[in-house]
Amino acid sequence: MKASLIFAAALFVGLVSVHAQQPITLQVGDVDVKKMEIEVQKTPNFQAGDVKTKNVPNPRDWLEVEVEFTVKGDPNKVVPELLFRYYIGFKDQTGAGRVLSGDVTHINVVPGEENFSAVYVAPSSLGEITGDFRNFREGAVEAVGVEIYYNGVIVGGKSTESGSRAKFWQALGTQPGVLGRNETPFALLWIDRYAESAKKP
Repeated sequence: MKASLIFAAALFVGLVSVHAQQPITLQVGDVDVKKMEIEVQKTPNFQAGDVKTKNVPNPRDWLEVEVEFTVKGDPNKVVPELLFRYYIGFKDQTGAGRVLSGDVTHINVVPGEENFSAVYVAPSSLGEITGDFRNFREGAVEAVGVEIYYNGVIVGGKSTESGSRAKFWQALGTQPGVLGRNETPFALLWIDRYAESAKKP
């Protein structure tokens, strides 16, 4: 009797384990980007103990792009990884088009929940593009796009452009410059708002 109970318990645990290890599958359109918002954020001013407080007379401007998204699927499972590839288009001080790009990998994303992702462009990059190192205006952004990959396959995305210009970055080419939250001073802010991000090696 005891042996039968042990066998039944082992069988149950095995079945649960197999079910838990079943890979989640996503198809094109299963990650729905609800909206993208562009904002200018000042460098955060943190207070710390045991150090002398110093005045920062001119906090600098960062560009923030935030994406709200949902994932279709079983809410009892998690998506282990989603790669978000961001594209931000500008007109530089000569009038030429420039596109900055960067990747963020979100981990353990729960389907059915409201999720957020955010990336930033540093003040020095904005100044180099626009020629103005003091103030940055959201109007300097020409277009924003994001592609979302799961296991190397696009499963969602969005662009502020439409039609033949939807993938504006393909015509202009890209250069690095889009940073994940973990690479900026904003990493310590609004932690529970954003989907968890994998640390870059």
